[in-house]
Amino acid sequence: MTLSRPTMRRPLACLAFLAGCLGGVALVAAGEPVLSSPWSQGANSQARLLAAGGPEPGSPVVYRAGLEIELKGRAHTYWRQPGDAGVPPQISFEGSRNLKSAELRYPAPVRIDENGLQVFGYLRNVILPIDVRPVNPAAPVHLAVRFTYAACEKICIPAEATTSLDLAPVETRGPDAGRLLMAAATLPERAANGGPVTLTPRPVAGRDKPTWRLTVERPRGPWRDLFVEAPEGWFFETRPAGEGFEIVAAEQPKDAKATPPVRVTLTGPRDFEVKLDLPTP
Repeated sequence: MTLSRPTMRRPLACLAFLAGCLGGVALVAAGEPVLSSPWSQGANSQARLLAAGGPEPGSPVVYRAGLEIELKGRAHTYWRQPGDAGVPPQISFEGSRNLKSAELRYPAPVRIDENGLQVFGYLRNVILPIDVRPVNPAAPVHLAVRFTYAACEKICIPAEATTSLDLAPVETRGPDAGRLLMAAATLPERAANGGPVTLTPRPVAGRDKPTWRLTVERPRGPWRDLFVEAPEGWFFETRPAGEGFEIVAAEQPKDAKATPPVRVTLTGPRDFEVKLDLPTP
């Protein structure tokens, strides 16, 4: 299921992409692992690849890495579901070696006003954690990354970071290990509905577009915000409603016969990421 829309919902002023930021390549030198790449410079931002060091304690097959984006001034960048406008980040690990899998994770976003449009993303600095698993745990991983994103202020300017790091199966811990651990610890908790969190959506009658009132039955709030991701062709708006939220199917395919399962990110005392079935209105 495709969970983010690769194109804009509304026109957005973007400059044509220029390959203006050079990628940095970090190598192992003199037996000491290099655990951060050079910054790749963009017009409103810069980005780099970080690694904590060797595999996570107690797990010989997972390395902790991350993409750090530093935004300048009042610039912002987008979450994987950009909202009313914009494009989500894209990442490729092509060129990596001894890589079984690499998963890019996203912290919960905030709402940002973009010339009257509601977009979802990040301000100032953000680290996007990457869980890295090798094919052969006894051998180093060469992690190659090509990351494209937008850095937006009055206009949106595409940016790109092309970089790499070598991750070795040693006990070395780098200076950014604590920051990467904190970034991973603050990710939304993936949970089944009815597990550590219970979400109850109920259809709201008499609306022009399919609408649901969603309540959080447990744990107790207060809850700050709710973001909904859906298959391509669907777009859901959300807004606070009492102690819960309203979910509105603002856009849907013309031939849609049923509402698809969605993924919701709930922010509050704890952040949750939950797959949710919306009952037929």
